[in-house]
Amino acid sequence: MVQCFAVSLILCFSGGSLGTTTSPQQQNTAKLKDLCEKSILGHGFPGIPGSNGMPGMPGVPGPQGPQGREGAKGQNGDKGSQGTPGPRGDREREGPLGKSGPPGIKGIKGEQGLVGLKEEPGIVGNQGRKGDKGEKGEGAKASQASVVPQINWKQCVWKSASDTDNGKIKDCSFNKLKADTALKVSYQGNVRMYSDAKCIRLYFKFNGNECSGPMTIEAGVYSDWAGGIPDLLHHRSFEGYCENIPKGTVRVELWVGQCSGYNLGNAYTGWIFVSRIMIEEVSRPQS
Repeated sequence: MVQCFAVSLILCFSGGSLGTTTSPQQQNTAKLKDLCEKSILGHGFPGIPGSNGMPGMPGVPGPQGPQGREGAKGQNGDKGSQGTPGPRGDREREGPLGKSGPPGIKGIKGEQGLVGLKEEPGIVGNQGRKGDKGEKGEGAKASQASVVPQINWKQCVWKSASDTDNGKIKDCSFNKLKADTALKVSYQGNVRMYSDAKCIRLYFKFNGNECSGPMTIEAGVYSDWAGGIPDLLHHRSFEGYCENIPKGTVRVELWVGQCSGYNLGNAYTGWIFVSRIMIEEVSRPQS
């Protein structure tokens, strides 16, 4: 402030010694002189504006501000028009046919069945004498349903042993000619039951079922020896008639199994002798 006042005094007392021209500099000087006079008289005045200072160095960037909130979702734009379909692609060629797979493994050949024993032909008997004239037969309208050929029978024989305790021993196929006839079946062969206080049951089945007309055809072998277990193997046989069997092929089966109410024994059938199943078709019984 003192320096400014000193300069003002110099300008004020210099008067018109600065010249009489009216250049811009002289005009500023006149203004300054006027200000000086006012300052001497006790009036304040503004100083001459200074020149612009040099720009300062840029400051360090401030820290990043917090992320603003997500703006509101705008409305969906209008759906664009459908584009033109592209060109159709070329069709691939059909692939080559695959190779044939390897052949499957050949199955195991089953065991060959046992060959049946061939029976020797029987001896031809002598021709019998002519019989007496029979009585007059029934009329033509009489029922012929129960008429059976004089001979319709069959036997199946084998010479081998079976140690089966519970199951089928042998079967024999027979062709039954009439529906209202009966079959007479029998078994003859060696049987043993090697057990103490036990029992085995021998019975027939017809096409897988036991006889129900009138009842089953069966036989039992029981053993209970106080002195030890016997080993008796001797010939046995049993037979019976079965009705209500349809005509055609009938499979007659010989089975062995457990007796009802007793423990199953150790069964043994056959041996070194011939065993037989004999089948005969007979007329129906009397009512």
